[in-house]
Amino acid sequence: MATEIKRIPVGDQMEAVTIINRLSQQYDMQPDTTRHQLHVANEQYAAYYDAEEQVVKLEVIHPGVTKEEIEEFLMGFPPFF
Repeated sequence: MATEIKRIPVGDQMEAVTIINRLSQQYDMQPDTTRHQLHVANEQYAAYYDAEEQVVKLEVIHPGVTKEEIEEFLMGFPPFF
């Protein structure tokens, strides 16, 4: 089960696409269009656009990721998000 760790407010779908593309490049995430059109993931994390809430959500998807790893990941998260 995924655990939401961050929300990035966006103004519209184009801004969401830009953020998702940057996340996919920075964290080596691949598109996962079986779940959502604007969804990328790697082995540990996933990001997707929630149009209803106007945010890009970042989730932990691997059950083995520890609280310390999540905190470290978020501390190194780029400030432009």
